[in-house]
Amino acid sequence: MTSAPAVTNLSVRPVRRARQEGLLEAVIAAPADGDSSGGWAVRVRGHVLSATSPVQSVEAVVPGTILAAAIPELPTPDVASRHPAVPGSATCGFTLLVDTLGLRPDFEFRLRATLADGTRAKVAIVRGQRRPLETGYAPRLQPLMVNSLGRTGTTLLMRMLAAHPAVVAYARPPYEARGGKYWLHVLKILSAPTDVRKRVGAPMEFHLEPLAAGGNPFYSSAFEAWPEVETWSGSTYVENVGAFCQQSIDGWYLATAAGQGQAAEPLVYFAEKHFPDIYPRLMRELYPAAREIFLVRDFRDMIASMIAYNERKGFDDFGRGKAGSDDAWLDYLHQTFLILRNAWRDRGEPGSLARYEDLVRDPAGALPPLLDYLGLDAEPRTVSHLIAAAAPDSPELRGHGTTASPDASIGRWRHDLPPELREAVDEAFGDLLEAFGYEAARGGRTSRTSRTSRSPGETA
Repeated sequence: MTSAPAVTNLSVRPVRRARQEGLLEAVIAAPADGDSSGGWAVRVRGHVLSATSPVQSVEAVVPGTILAAAIPELPTPDVASRHPAVPGSATCGFTLLVDTLGLRPDFEFRLRATLADGTRAKVAIVRGQRRPLETGYAPRLQPLMVNSLGRTGTTLLMRMLAAHPAVVAYARPPYEARGGKYWLHVLKILSAPTDVRKRVGAPMEFHLEPLAAGGNPFYSSAFEAWPEVETWSGSTYVENVGAFCQQSIDGWYLATAAGQGQAAEPLVYFAEKHFPDIYPRLMRELYPAAREIFLVRDFRDMIASMIAYNERKGFDDFGRGKAGSDDAWLDYLHQTFLILRNAWRDRGEPGSLARYEDLVRDPAGALPPLLDYLGLDAEPRTVSHLIAAAAPDSPELRGHGTTASPDASIGRWRHDLPPELREAVDEAFGDLLEAFGYEAARGGRTSRTSRTSRSPGETA
């Protein structure tokens, strides 16, 4: 742990066309260029006044996420003196406490104002650099994350990994008990600034919620904490919570190993399924020695498997139930697959990409490079043991597939998908297929471009 500022090199760039978007004044008083923050949350102060419609909220946002929001209601007598006839000019000040812990080390977020008529006006761009979260705790086990999406063979791969003597997983198929993710969620909730408008975040009401505890109720944009208290809440306290969560992960998985009859001495990793969301990135930050496997499958077969699984179970999973049409569902899946591809390009390492087809057709050839990447024993005897543990007729995997055999699941899209859907899928996912080394059907949009598969870190 260190006493160095958690965030440094802050800068604020106002959006010059804010007046054109209906704002009379949009001023960010803090932070100033070059400022730092003792905690991972950055305090933002300013005022926003609209000429056309009252400002309902000011938000700090990154694509797809609102990081913090506040109602502008703080006294601004100087603004009122300049605009005495404008409603709200005397109380248009705001303050935000923007958590950066889930952002990249070189981060950026935007400030925007939402007006009562529903329009949004851009206010400013805030940039800075944050140091990684280090707790001082030396973990006994390291994370092994299988980062993928549904119906890609994650259960098959997890079954193989769980059979390795150096890996512990909660061995109940489909391997979706994720203790590591739970305690990361605990860290995320307990360390972030709270919302005083909610009971669990209210300084005088948090104890009235009988079944939940939120974050520190004295660490919020609205609570007037002493600067020293706010810095402790956003730094030392976060490190302490992180250490507790790492200790809990070790304890839970070592107890799991004991319950499953596994010897603790050879264990190196705890293995979990993950989606390409914030948690793998935060896990990699908290555990620099963590390893991440990116498991992919021909997206066309994956979608065919999703459809068959939904039909068998009698409900619409994998986002289909929230989409009004096949086109809307494909748009949703395309965005999800893009996130997976971007995560692989961002954090992927040589040897970290695994393909479902290789695990099914040639596990004896696919597993040794994967185990070498993990630094684990890849002797033929060990590999044979892992393959046997994931045999298609094993009781743990029986009933999980949607075809007669794993081999039959490869290329199933050619006969399982209706022609119109098959064409739409190939058109929508051709670029992603090629990015992961698959061949898109001729006539799709990728065949009209010259894209080639790139390794992590490479750019166009």
